[in-house]
Amino acid sequence: MLQRVRANGPPAIVYGACAATLALGLFFIFIWTPLPWGWHGIDFYYENALALARGESFGTTKIMWGYAYFLAPWYYLFGDRPWIPLVAQAAINASIPLLVYDLARREIGERVAIVAAVLAGLLSFNTIYASTQAADAICTPLVAALMLAWGTALRHDGTGSRATGSTAALFATSGILAGVAYQFRPNLVLFPLFLAGLTLAVRRTAETLRNVSIFLGLCAAVGLPWVVHAYRSTGLLIPASTHGGRQLWFGSLQTGPFFDNWFANPRSVFGDTYLEYTSLDDVPLVVSGHLQPCAIADTRSIELRYWTSRDTAVRSVPITTDQSGAFELTIDSPPAPTAVSYYFIVRATRNGRSIDVMTPERGPEDPRILVVSRDHLGDLDVASQWLDLFDVIRLIRQVAWGVAAAGVKPLDLNHDGATNEVDLRRAATLLAEGNEHAEQDLAASVERGGESATLRFVDGSTIVVPRDWDGRVGSITVRGAMAGRVATRSRTLAGIALDSAPPRVPDRDAKCLDLEEAGINRVLRRQEPHEMRRATALALDNIRREPAAFAWASVKRALRLFVVQGGGDRDAAVQFTHSGTIYTLGRFVSYVYFGLFVCGLIVAVRRRHRLMVLLAPLVYIPITICPMLVTSRYATTMQPFIFVFIAIALVAAHDLIRPPRAAGTPTETHSLR
Repeated sequence: MLQRVRANGPPAIVYGACAATLALGLFFIFIWTPLPWGWHGIDFYYENALALARGESFGTTKIMWGYAYFLAPWYYLFGDRPWIPLVAQAAINASIPLLVYDLARREIGERVAIVAAVLAGLLSFNTIYASTQAADAICTPLVAALMLAWGTALRHDGTGSRATGSTAALFATSGILAGVAYQFRPNLVLFPLFLAGLTLAVRRTAETLRNVSIFLGLCAAVGLPWVVHAYRSTGLLIPASTHGGRQLWFGSLQTGPFFDNWFANPRSVFGDTYLEYTSLDDVPLVVSGHLQPCAIADTRSIELRYWTSRDTAVRSVPITTDQSGAFELTIDSPPAPTAVSYYFIVRATRNGRSIDVMTPERGPEDPRILVVSRDHLGDLDVASQWLDLFDVIRLIRQVAWGVAAAGVKPLDLNHDGATNEVDLRRAATLLAEGNEHAEQDLAASVERGGESATLRFVDGSTIVVPRDWDGRVGSITVRGAMAGRVATRSRTLAGIALDSAPPRVPDRDAKCLDLEEAGINRVLRRQEPHEMRRATALALDNIRREPAAFAWASVKRALRLFVVQGGGDRDAAVQFTHSGTIYTLGRFVSYVYFGLFVCGLIVAVRRRHRLMVLLAPLVYIPITICPMLVTSRYATTMQPFIFVFIAIALVAAHDLIRPPRAAGTPTETHSLR
């Protein structure tokens, strides 16, 4: 094809675009930004970076660590001054016009490259995000550099032995950049495989296979430390962040009439589990907690006592705290499904007397319970120790149709020898009110139907149970406040029975000895993988029930990546000063971007431009992220490539209005490739 080549490097206007990008970045940092988060940013990168700067380890798997490690050296060198790393990332972001110019010049031509660089310099949304601490600000120039290196490597591949060394170096550079980029945005974890597949689709020679092996090998080497970190933290193989499961669940809720506000979807209530459980039955259980500061000097010993629904023998484990009173230890995880009952005993000497204090207060009479089960959608009360949503469902079915649950002990809360509507109202009230001594039943009526039964509460909220219930929580419909509380709460049957007993006289000395945050599998490295598994299970259940609606919603989300979509609903969009105006302006500008992008793509296809490098991220990112909840900031990674197509459209429009002169002295040389 015909390619224009400049001998003296980029023209001054490209460097001017870089300077304009930096100036805009500094303006958004120091003067005004439309973003609501300020310098500290989002996703707790600021807090994690400060912890790394203090010498602490990276303590989460919910976000990737690349951006936190980018921030940490600045905080280590200059202290808690967020403006310093923000200026650094604004400077890095200022390289995007130059990268876009070089990429577009090689793939399309000089004029398009200059226009694309100017657009990237003046109109990139990433320049706005450079004013806050968000991973996208650094990920975007990384991906632009990756595509430039990979595109150059593709052109050199197979051109002869002289280029073999430089081609391998370019593929190696691409592999390193791809490995680093996914440390900033986890949805890029499969991007290297996508690029490798495109490379082999273009050319399958021995040299290409070697280069692809170098590319993938270095990418894997760069990503390996994260996998090791996640495995050491959780005991599980986690190639990217654990937050993807929750994003997929949000995406499965964002369907049909709930596309613009997924929190209005009745199934959203199941995001909060109704009792404490863990699905991590393949790693040890982690026991943790800490003494109150007032108890550290007086405490002589701490002991954990626990038993399971499979083995009722009580086991005792001594606990040693550190200087701050914190403790952490592991115990073997029993086979699932099972329930682990446990409590702690703190022995201390206070005011000249020995005191033994149990946490929770009633100890073995009403211990804490952790269920170990992978049945995220079914009844988690494996030992019939709780009053929960599934008990209410069974009572509704029994009252409505006389359907008795097989293998479950009848629930007789008023001890009259029968299980009936009185027990249903009592169970619903205990969960909705949370008060043993509630004077009024909050469940107003049970409406029986042929296909479903409805429990209606005094506030109008409802729980609808189908007659052919499949035993999964996703089959019922929960709407409203009181019904929502029933779906997300539970109470131990032992606790309900003990609540009717006279209250104990509080002991001031004993109060200080209560353990804080004491429990099993409450540390992040156990909570986050479990939450990922639970959210993924809920999402797959939603998708199974409405596959067509989910597929259509995914298509809409893929298109919405190109368009800023705000709103006035606080659940669906962040609200801040002038947010309505800013969202409207952003939507208008992004519609213009998208329209020009489509026009440029049509022109590029008709003119048979070389498009694979430019289209690769524009295809990969929407396809891999559209099943999940997306926001417009995820599109900042694609914008540099969108600007190239916009430039194609603008140059074509200019040539249509003012055709170039047919003759004259050329100002550029051309080479045939």
